[in-house]
Amino acid sequence: MIPLTPLKSKKTKLHRGKILAIAVKQSRYTKEKAAQRAEYSRSSYYKHIANPDLDFDILMRYGKAISHDFTEEFPEMPKYLLEDPQETYNKPVTVEELIRERDYWKDKYLDLLEKYNRLIEERMEKK
Repeated sequence: MIPLTPLKSKKTKLHRGKILAIAVKQSRYTKEKAAQRAEYSRSSYYKHIANPDLDFDILMRYGKAISHDFTEEFPEMPKYLLEDPQETYNKPVTVEELIRERDYWKDKYLDLLEKYNRLIEERMEKK
């Protein structure tokens, strides 16, 4: 990782938006792709990089999206994981297991749907 050049305002406080812009520029992602991966629009990205007091939650989302640890520039920022831990599920191996699992979830859905419809009907009768 290339160290970021500290950008300080007159108050010697780091401009969070500019740090974000530098990190995105140094990442392998375009501005648009970084914003998309962080689940923001392109226009939001431009608002974010203009904000000197950008919220840490926003920085965290960008950090996860571009694999950058902003806690190095902002030690007061809460630590976060760059990658979500991989959850292991029992993945079906055969077509028969897939069909069995599909049928299980379909039946469960239909049962819940029937219960929901009954509740709606009961509620409508009470009115």
